Amino acid sequence: MRLVLFDMDHTLVPCDSGTLWAQFLREQNLISQEKAKQRATFLQDYQNGTLDVEAAYRFEFEQLRSLHARERNDLLQGFFTHKIRPLITESAQRYVERHKEDGDYVVIITATVEDIARPIANFFGVDALIAGRGKRDEFGEYTGEVELEPCMGRGKLVHLEEWLTQNDYHPLHYVFYSDSHNDLPLLEQVDDPIAVDPDEKLRQMALENNWQIISFLD
Repeated sequence: MRLVLFDMDHTLVPCDSGTLWAQFLREQNLISQEKAKQRATFLQDYQNGTLDVEAAYRFEFEQLRSLHARERNDLLQGFFTHKIRPLITESAQRYVERHKEDGDYVVIITATVEDIARPIANFFGVDALIAGRGKRDEFGEYTGEVELEPCMGRGKLVHLEEWLTQNDYHPLHYVFYSDSHNDLPLLEQVDDPIAVDPDEKLRQMALENNWQIISFLD
């Protein structure tokens, strides 16, 4: 069986879900304008390769921790319905469905915090979600610390290896769809690396290595 991995932000969804989540919370008057701007800077730093990953995750966990559990779940679902779902293209849905119909095991692997990514994974009906995880206290609330390590860059390899071990899964073939040069550590390890609407660095790498380049933008 093939294991087909999809990055999420700017791959399956044509946006940065964490930034939109902060904007959504701002619209609900749940965070300040300053906090929303701070989250936007993380996206720019990520694209430039200068992101303070630990600080970015702490920010996400702090915002989630500030919400009561029921309120948080309702907000996350509302966020997906009103902000993310309208952006998802038919092309992205077709690619996922095609792999499912072919009997492939389909997984989203993303740096995005699990709580934010879960409604998106549920919509696509993937077999599993590998996402950023935070440590929790005895009450089930986020402590602000990252569990394992950030699911980003080489960290995606660590999270994938953990998931494969926990599930005693041994795929014969790996496919990975991504838009970002930050995912090169994983892209370089799979059998079929596929660049989706890639950034300039990834596009150049794909051209040099004869990797497939596609678009999910309708």
